[in-house]
Amino acid sequence: MAAYGFYEIGKEFYLLRSGEPEFHRNIYFKRFVGPDGRTVNMIMDPGTKLDLNEIVKVSKQLFGGIANIDIIFVSHQDPDLTSNLDAIMSAAPRSLVLASMDTWRLIRMYGLPERRFKAIEDFRTDTLRIKKTGHTVKFIPAHYCHFRGAMMFYDFESRVLFTGDFLGGTNTRTGEGIFATEESWDGIALFHQIYMPTKSVVRETIDRIGLLDPFPEVIAPQHGDVIKGKLIFEFLNRLMDLDVGIDLLEKAKPEKEVVILAINDFLEKLKAFSTSIYQLILNDMRKPGQFTTTFVVSGDMVTDLKIDINDALRLIWNLIERYTSANPTDAGRVKGLLIQVLNEYKIKLPFRLKPEESKPFKEILSDM
Repeated sequence: MAAYGFYEIGKEFYLLRSGEPEFHRNIYFKRFVGPDGRTVNMIMDPGTKLDLNEIVKVSKQLFGGIANIDIIFVSHQDPDLTSNLDAIMSAAPRSLVLASMDTWRLIRMYGLPERRFKAIEDFRTDTLRIKKTGHTVKFIPAHYCHFRGAMMFYDFESRVLFTGDFLGGTNTRTGEGIFATEESWDGIALFHQIYMPTKSVVRETIDRIGLLDPFPEVIAPQHGDVIKGKLIFEFLNRLMDLDVGIDLLEKAKPEKEVVILAINDFLEKLKAFSTSIYQLILNDMRKPGQFTTTFVVSGDMVTDLKIDINDALRLIWNLIERYTSANPTDAGRVKGLLIQVLNEYKIKLPFRLKPEESKPFKEILSDM
């Protein structure tokens, strides 16, 4: 596993990013520094036991030690962001947990002391002024995205919006760094299709973000890439129309069944053409030990799809490109094989082919 990374993403707003290549945990820190030098120190979604040593190091660098953490903001209840709470609260005896009441009902099962919890719903307004430093922050509900009590946090000073799981994603971007590019969208779409319940609640959360004034300059999710600039508007617009969860289940049949048949037909033909390429693609579709399974595979057969059928076909196309990149001849033949099978099942590719790939599949396969 790659090393953790530590970055400043806004004024006194910092990211500690875990080193997994496919699905990062993003832990955020904020230092509120008042005009007189007094500070309030905050950590957001403090991760797992795996992250504790790195949190101790970062806290020493930023705050003078983990004991000086004042606020622990928890966006929702998942163990990938809450299983450190008991250790951090013990090490930081003055710290206070801020979360929704729905989140508290579950995280209190760690044995956390209720006297050190403050429900966000108990504040008079959703905008809070930190008396010690004079800063203003805001709490924004993200109901059912993907948990009923999910909350986001907006820091007006840095204009960073911490969104928890909303706008999070798997890592589909190539290259170094932490900021999203167009390549990040596939990971965001995959994550939301699997974990968000319906398009309607996604839209409601986007509407709440749209009401922020001033509008955020940076979106900081708990997983995946940090989003800034024009991509914030671009990705939010795409999410407005993305079918997720129940939406996908309602529209899937019978078209999905035909696509599954075509995928299995393609895999069978691919195995006859190249056992090695077939095995690489099938193993990736199983994703053993990784973030999640986009394709449900039983034996050597695909039995279900967890995402939109068009996205599933696009992922298969990307796998072909990944595992045939060293051999252009194989790349053309395997792509042509997929096109042939989809044509037989009267299924259209969900994207435009590159010019060199747009010739008839008979021509692509002419050397086979």
